[in-house]
Amino acid sequence: MIEQYKTLFDPTQPIEIKEKNSRFISQCFPVLTKEEAEENVKKLWKEHYDCTHICFAYLLGEGEIATFRYSDDGEPSGTAGLPIYNEILRKELFNVLVTSVRYYGGIKLGTGGLTRTYGASARIALDSAKIETVIIKKELSVEVPFDFTGIAMSYIGRFEGLEIKSTTYTESGSTLTVRIPIASVDKFIAEMIEKTGGKIKPVIVG
Repeated sequence: MIEQYKTLFDPTQPIEIKEKNSRFISQCFPVLTKEEAEENVKKLWKEHYDCTHICFAYLLGEGEIATFRYSDDGEPSGTAGLPIYNEILRKELFNVLVTSVRYYGGIKLGTGGLTRTYGASARIALDSAKIETVIIKKELSVEVPFDFTGIAMSYIGRFEGLEIKSTTYTESGSTLTVRIPIASVDKFIAEMIEKTGGKIKPVIVG
C-alpha cells in the first residue's frame, strides 16, 4: 500500500540554458489535472508568443501513475518530451508539469543534441524545485449520535493527521466527513467501534 508521494511545493522560477545559440527556458509546476497542466502550457505560449517550440511533460497520480503525457511540439520525435518525462521519473515526482521553451538560435543540434539539451533543461529546473511529501488520505463518513458526541469528538480531536472536511447536523446527531492517513484507516475504524460499543461505525467514502 502506497502511503505517501513526492510533489512540488510550488512552481519554480524560469531557468535558462543555452546550446549553440538556442535558448532553452525551463520551469516546473505542481498540477492536479491534465486540464490544469495544459492551461499552464497555453499561458506560456501567450508569454513566449515568438518562441520556436514549447515542449513539456506531465505526470499525474498519488504514488502511482494515473495519467501522463509528453509533447515534442514539432521537434523530432522522442527528442524533447520524452527526455523531460524521464527527468520527472528520475525525481520520482507526481502531479507535476515540466516545460521547456526553445528559442531557435540558427544552428541545428541534431537528435542527440536535442535529447541531451531538453533533458538537461528539465533536470536543472527540477533540481531547483522545493519538494514536499504528501500523505495519502482516505475519506470516511462518521455518523455520531448525540449521546456519543463527547467521546467521538475527543477521540477525533486527538487522532494524528485527521482532518474534518465537513459536518452535517441531523435530528439524531451529526455526520462528519473526515480525511485520515490511509495507513491509519483500519485503526481509526476499529478504535471508534470499540470506544463507542459499536454505536459509531465509520464508513469509507468511495
